[in-house]
Amino acid sequence: MNQFLFITTILMGMFLKDEPKVEVVRDLFYQAATDKSAAEKFARVMSVVDNNSSPVLLCYKGVAEMIQAKHVFSPFSKLNKFKNGKLMIETSISRDPEGLELRFLRFSIQSNLPGFLGYDKAIEGDKMRLLKGYSGIKDIELKKRILDYLTTSKYCTVDDIKKITK
Repeated sequence: MNQFLFITTILMGMFLKDEPKVEVVRDLFYQAATDKSAAEKFARVMSVVDNNSSPVLLCYKGVAEMIQAKHVFSPFSKLNKFKNGKLMIETSISRDPEGLELRFLRFSIQSNLPGFLGYDKAIEGDKMRLLKGYSGIKDIELKKRILDYLTTSKYCTVDDIKKITK
């Protein structure tokens, strides 16, 4: 019996992947936005994430893919990475439509992409969900990052910020 348990444990370890912790992924996301080597590390860390992963990890993988698009030379590769990233982000949100971190990620991506890509239709809706749900966010680090981003976003007004900081 002990041999069976040992063999089962070994086999399970071979098939289970070590997914990154969300806190680690968040830090990589912020670094990757401005640093090419950090973007490459972000993509490597996210490579173990697949469609069976949690919606938040899948969304971060989509974001990592989009960030990689900034650093490839070929326009075809750029477009392919953009499309793959968009699909992952939208899939994650369809799996967890109420997830504020997912909405935050899409908001931050869409508000930084060039308009000609046409991936900007959810900016206002995501902003409204973030403003409405902000006070209910329990994760202090995430809450701070969202506030920091919203206060510098060209899509947020002074009144928007007053609503969440009072």
